[in-house]
Amino acid sequence: MTPTDLLQFLPGPFHFLRPDPEEIRHLVPDLGKTLPFPQRIFLDNEEKTPLRGIPILLSDGLSRLRKALQGYVLTEEEVQVAIQGRREHDRKGYQQAWERYRQLLCQAIENVTLSSYGRKFPAIFWLHHSLDLARLLKETPRRVVRRDLQIGRQYGDLIKYRVLDRYLDRIFQTTYELVSRLAVDTEEAEEELFPRILTRMRDNVLILTEDHISPDLAELSSYFAGHLGIDGRNLRQSLERLERWHQKRFGADAELQEIARHVLGEDPRSLDPRELLKRRGYLAYLSTRRDYDARQLLDAQQIQIWESLLVKLKEFELFHQLRRFLIPAKRDGERLLGRPGQRTDGGSVVVLSPATRPMDFLAPWVVDPLVDRFGLIYDLTDFSAIVSMLRRAGSEVQDLSFRKMFRFQRRINQLASAQRMQLEKYLGDGAFYSSRRALPLLVAALQIQRNYRQEIDDDFPFDRGMRIAVNYGQYRIIPIGRGADEEARYEFFGHSLVELSRLTTGKASRDIDEIKTLLMSYGYPEHTVYRFFEPLMLKDVDVVDPREDSATFRAYINRNGSLVNEGIVATEAYLTRLAEEVACPYLSLGTQRHRTYVIAPLVAGDRKEAELTAGIRRLGLATLKGLEKVPVFEIVDADTLTRGEKLPQADLLTALEQVASASSGSGPVPALDDPREETSS
Repeated sequence: MTPTDLLQFLPGPFHFLRPDPEEIRHLVPDLGKTLPFPQRIFLDNEEKTPLRGIPILLSDGLSRLRKALQGYVLTEEEVQVAIQGRREHDRKGYQQAWERYRQLLCQAIENVTLSSYGRKFPAIFWLHHSLDLARLLKETPRRVVRRDLQIGRQYGDLIKYRVLDRYLDRIFQTTYELVSRLAVDTEEAEEELFPRILTRMRDNVLILTEDHISPDLAELSSYFAGHLGIDGRNLRQSLERLERWHQKRFGADAELQEIARHVLGEDPRSLDPRELLKRRGYLAYLSTRRDYDARQLLDAQQIQIWESLLVKLKEFELFHQLRRFLIPAKRDGERLLGRPGQRTDGGSVVVLSPATRPMDFLAPWVVDPLVDRFGLIYDLTDFSAIVSMLRRAGSEVQDLSFRKMFRFQRRINQLASAQRMQLEKYLGDGAFYSSRRALPLLVAALQIQRNYRQEIDDDFPFDRGMRIAVNYGQYRIIPIGRGADEEARYEFFGHSLVELSRLTTGKASRDIDEIKTLLMSYGYPEHTVYRFFEPLMLKDVDVVDPREDSATFRAYINRNGSLVNEGIVATEAYLTRLAEEVACPYLSLGTQRHRTYVIAPLVAGDRKEAELTAGIRRLGLATLKGLEKVPVFEIVDADTLTRGEKLPQADLLTALEQVASASSGSGPVPALDDPREETSS
């Protein structure tokens, strides 16, 4: 993340911070290692413009942490009031309040540290938690006054910062101890695990004690009195006089205008002179002019205070703008509701996409690594063999072939992007895509197959076939280690990816052929190899169906129960979700050789002018290596089928089951029963 990238999304308004990359770079030199970057958050209708932010789940655990923080801060205030009044306090209750908070805090810190993997989870946690703390400490002087009027008036502001100092001492000690222990488990250096943002917050207490600062600094009276020990009202009045004096002088002083133009790079005609007072070093320059009256304006000590405070104000605005990107989210039945802008009450509520994974700091993984996704993998048949053959054909043929391969993959990626599919990884001769919807995935699969046909007509060298598989299931998203300034990278793992890979290759029945070819390539006599494997042949291990293999694109289950995929196959879980998305106005039968399909209309990208139709048939239960038997369906482009009779209005899955049952028997496929007639009878 660069300062320029960050400034594109910071909403403003800015009272002190200049939206300039150089200023951001000066404030936070290690920006990429310190601060998180807001991500896209899709709404319920994913076609709308997504939000920018970080969703935080308002879980029961987070609520307990917030209440424990409040309990500890209130107890610490009572202790400080008792100390000022020289009274006894409840030591046991004080320790219990801290211990309740400490246990929950340690759980959250451990979770965000172990689950981060470079995603800056600790920084996100402290941005969120610091806002809870700031809202509490902001009201400390008022609470102290209500608890003890005399002590509150005299020491209320001081107690606020004593509570903060005590809190920071305990927090840093707790965090250091926890990080020291976790460094052993994670095999990382302690200094890399300790959140940099926490150190920045300790050095700038405004971030931990304020949730808003006006241009006139009206909210900082407690900061001036309790932390700096100065008369804040006098400083603010001097600043007001300075602004009026500077406004008058700037309009008539050519030297100040030249400084603004050539030194500071500002256009004097469109510049508000007050903005110059927020530039570091400018006020120090003004104080050296002969017409500057330190007695009426700011004296040397006040200038030093202002220059130091100005940096803290800019840093506060930067950090607080990022806190506004933290979007509270809560579950409402099956819906996930979010409230942009960090507003806990009031303001607009939006429905977030069901695929959104909000952060739960009190959960072990923080962000649930399990996601429900639709997946697609395509793979070119005999790719390795063709590559080996091309190597022997010369460099010119090889270069031309790989140029065509590059063009082919580029076109496929464009087709997938048009359907809003996410490229997860290239697989050499194929690729793995994911989607949040079923229909775009199937549309893309048919378009990819059509594109492959066109490439074959244009002398595409990898012409021995293409295999495509689609499924629906749970994938585990694992973050891959990366540098602090690199874009986040994730990999898919889990059962569903293994299933998708097995469905794509579908070559279990051909293992014997490959072993025979390998042995013969090592010099074993052909007749010896065939004689060795003859007992297995007699047991129908090699059961490639010559009738099925005559088609260009085909998929079937052989007598061994193994899947042979040279077309498009899908799982039953995928077809179930597809049936929920596709409201078929009609279904019909289609035939190709001895196979019978149910033809269903599809709509590409929800645009009726790009309508496609797919032929679907149930293959049965496939035995996949290392997995349980999986119900598998074949999908073909309906344009290649011979159209038959229309079917009564029926559910897609019901139609597929009835056609499969009818096709397994002898004779022609009977007409489907209309479920509406059964209901009426």
